[in-house]
Amino acid sequence: MMQLSRQRVYEGKAFNIARVTLQNDQGQQVAREVIEHPGAACIIPMLDNDTVLLIEQWRIGAKKPLWEIPAGTLDPGEDPMACAARELEEETGYRAGKLEHLFTMFPSPGILDEKMHIFVATGLTPGTQKLDADEDITAKPFTFKELRIQLKANNIKDGKTIAALGYLMVFKPFLGQ
Repeated sequence: MMQLSRQRVYEGKAFNIARVTLQNDQGQQVAREVIEHPGAACIIPMLDNDTVLLIEQWRIGAKKPLWEIPAGTLDPGEDPMACAARELEEETGYRAGKLEHLFTMFPSPGILDEKMHIFVATGLTPGTQKLDADEDITAKPFTFKELRIQLKANNIKDGKTIAALGYLMVFKPFLGQ
């Protein structure tokens, strides 16, 4: 598909919406709407080799609180790793001794251009939470055994968290064994 035009139809605080006109290989034009998002950094905070710190916060889309890894939107021009360090401290109060990029994903590429950069944070030192005015966050440690139980029981419903924990459990087995 070749993009012919892009027109912003909505500008919001957290995202914009654009109508994109595309042309397929047969010359047919199709219009699609896409949510434009600046991207996010998501962090798996490791308290030790067997313990992950999750946060619980109310999510408007789910209409209830969800357990998830800390995450935040990139500021304009912000490096994803700098955002990860900032969001980790803001949401949990911890600072990372080391941040390692694990992978980047598109959470819903059929309608959204957001890229999520997933990091693991180790060597954590406690500090002070710096929550935004609209945030009410509770943090709780989970062992890998507890996480497996929670994931299998479908008690963790946040997509980025499921993807990040699954990736970590498959590709970083030395952390949880």
